[in-house]
Amino acid sequence: MNEKQKTKEELISELADMRLLIDKAETRQRLAEKDLREIQPQLQQAQKMETLGTLVAGVAHEINNPINLMLYNIPLLKKIWVDLLPILMERKQIEPERKFGGFAYDFLTDNLDQLIADMEMAAHRIAKTVSDLKNYSRQSNVAEKMPLQVNSAVKNALRLAQSTLRKSDVNIRLNLADDLPEIEGNLQSIEQIVLNITINAIHAVNHNQGEIEIKTGLRIKDGMVYIRISDNGRGISPEIADKIFLPFVTDKQSEGGTGLGLSVTYSLVKALDGVIDFETSRGRGTSFNVYLPTLLKRRAAKILVVDDDDAIRQILIEALTMDRQYLVEEASNGIEASIKLGTYRPDLLILDIFMPEMDGLEVCRNICSEPELSNLKVIITTGHPDHPKIDEVVKLGFTNILSKPFDLLNLVKDVETILGR
Repeated sequence: MNEKQKTKEELISELADMRLLIDKAETRQRLAEKDLREIQPQLQQAQKMETLGTLVAGVAHEINNPINLMLYNIPLLKKIWVDLLPILMERKQIEPERKFGGFAYDFLTDNLDQLIADMEMAAHRIAKTVSDLKNYSRQSNVAEKMPLQVNSAVKNALRLAQSTLRKSDVNIRLNLADDLPEIEGNLQSIEQIVLNITINAIHAVNHNQGEIEIKTGLRIKDGMVYIRISDNGRGISPEIADKIFLPFVTDKQSEGGTGLGLSVTYSLVKALDGVIDFETSRGRGTSFNVYLPTLLKRRAAKILVVDDDDAIRQILIEALTMDRQYLVEEASNGIEASIKLGTYRPDLLILDIFMPEMDGLEVCRNICSEPELSNLKVIITTGHPDHPKIDEVVKLGFTNILSKPFDLLNLVKDVETILGR
């Protein structure tokens, strides 16, 4: 009777453990779905911007040649008109009623200069739009990245904005943090980001008490440097607020706005692995925030360690986190590993082959059947390197095999090599 009771208690305990495991899996699944819902709009925006980048690059190329021809020919027309004008005035004395293209002598002498000047101005505006389109599609040359201070880029951008500032009544306030960590970026790109947002802010001010604050600092929670540009202008219209970073979206068409400045800015920020967002209040102003990763804090790689031996798992975790910024999760069997692979999405899996319930070979098969895990890097650990299961694992494409016992230093070096660190 006691033995039966003991077996029943063990069964209840096992069921409770299983329920706990299921609850944890369901919680992770809910969190993963929540994260996916939150990031989905960002992914859609990124895909939209990438598609538009390809489109506008083609448009810019097609417009560039004919507009250059116009800009070359218009000055020639101006010179021809200057030379023809005396001849035309002489002709007026002989044929006073004659018209050219339906226009009389007086109209031509009074207006043709202005007509040609208007054409030239329009052509230059198209050329400027083409230049903006090319900047938008080109983003930034990653090869030109180098360590730099964002404060230097901010000061350079303000020097470039001086001509626009002099024409306005806007006062600029600088609040630049000292001793900011360096970022890896392109100086011209960051100058362009600050310049575009600043000029946008100047144009948004529609009163004579305009103020713009440019602030830099370090966001503690993720170690990113930020540039915050705030104005007390009219704010962004709700009708365009959700698509403000798309090309040609602007509420300043009547003032000559093309709607490309923020599109170019968005592309440049993304090319620097940064984030841009904004807060706006109609009639009270707008703040744009640009967050850029620093050299002090690169993204920590995620590693999942799977082994049924608690001691081995702890040794591996300690070795991987002692002097390095790896984010390490653990699993004690293949079932738990498969559940975590569905939500955790590690950069590297360290997987033991011989485990109870579900072995490592079955986990490898599951990985091969999931397209979303096709780029997952895997290190196989085993105390039986000559076992037939290892041959099957290798046939599946998992060739990084470490035999137990292994040297921890060599393991860490292998991890760094595989992750490209």
